[in-house]
Amino acid sequence: MRTLDRLLADLGWSLSWLIGRSLRWEEEGRANLAAARASGRPILFVFWHNRLLHTCYRISRERLVMMVSQSRDGDIIARVAHDQGISSVRGSSSRGGTAALRALARTMKERGLCGGITPDGPRGPRYVLQPGALLAARLAGALIVPVGLGFSRKKVFASWDAFQLPWPFARARLVFGEPVDPPAAAGAAALEASRADVERRLLAVTQAADRPFPRRS
Repeated sequence: MRTLDRLLADLGWSLSWLIGRSLRWEEEGRANLAAARASGRPILFVFWHNRLLHTCYRISRERLVMMVSQSRDGDIIARVAHDQGISSVRGSSSRGGTAALRALARTMKERGLCGGITPDGPRGPRYVLQPGALLAARLAGALIVPVGLGFSRKKVFASWDAFQLPWPFARARLVFGEPVDPPAAAGAAALEASRADVERRLLAVTQAADRPFPRRS
């Protein structure tokens, strides 16, 4: 890893930790997470790419392994994740995808970890769920739990994902959706129906997380 990237990663971790500690956290849907845990099956969290930093900060206590792209940005994200106590498996829909999904599922099962995927990453389109999350969940025998995160005040960057960084001391609202069973069948129609359903649910919890806060922050 390049020295500059290492410095950026360390800065990212310090920033996420300091801001995360200052946020006034609210949560909704803990019963949904409890139901997923009670099933005894692995859990795969899905959340949008533009909210990954503080979603990971908040749910890292769940013993998480993340799928992170093999890009230079992914190198930085993987180091920040490591500093948060999060394991990572490298790959994306464009590079090493299938192998990484299998590795993610294997790590979840063998080490008893929850998984994490940003299903519109690493390049978008924003808020369009790619089917890799469904494959990973099926391979791991996991339930999918959609997670939304909203902020009362934030900086929105001019990136493809409109990345969100909350201002210190803002309110942060984390919403867990109902657990979803991935399709047992591998047919294209069943996969697309499930993909669209999980996308709809993830959009819904994201809207629920954003709803208390004004559009302009």
